Amino acid sequence: MKKRLLLKYSFAVIAGILICTGKGSINASDTIESFHKEELSPTRAVMQIISSKTSRMLDAIITGDYDTVTNESRLIAESTGNVLKSFFPESGNVGEWFKETGKDPGKPEDIAAVKKDFEKYLKVVAEASKNIAETAKSQNIVETYKSFDAMLRNACFGCHEAFRAKWPEWPEWMRITGG
Repeated sequence: MKKRLLLKYSFAVIAGILICTGKGSINASDTIESFHKEELSPTRAVMQIISSKTSRMLDAIITGDYDTVTNESRLIAESTGNVLKSFFPESGNVGEWFKETGKDPGKPEDIAAVKKDFEKYLKVVAEASKNIAETAKSQNIVETYKSFDAMLRNACFGCHEAFRAKWPEWPEWMRITGG
């Protein structure tokens, strides 16, 4: 029990330090959209949903609420279909975000290639989410967090490294991890 409390408080302190001292930190009154000076697009809305679910999942891991971890993991896995529909609508109009990939949004073969990569990362997200839920059954906070971290590194940061424009104010630790 003491180890668990120590882990929770250590994580909270470290997270607080990183947030308060980060060069690219966002003020509490700012939203991610105002920080990046962009309007909320359908793609950003979908990503915010996934972001909120991963935040809730991390909170649940830290507090040892394994039922919530399992539920949020399931919801993230289910959200992958919405991500694909948002980025690649049936109309075929991929939108402005596609220019960030360096490919031509007017070429169906370019769209198909990027969609294939998105599907690859979304599959990794779905599998990682299921792995987190499975790991949470053991009620081991460290192993559950390791599964969560693996999802962020392999799926989230991997996809963002491949498809997002670099955020100029990202702190060094995010550049290192591929965020």
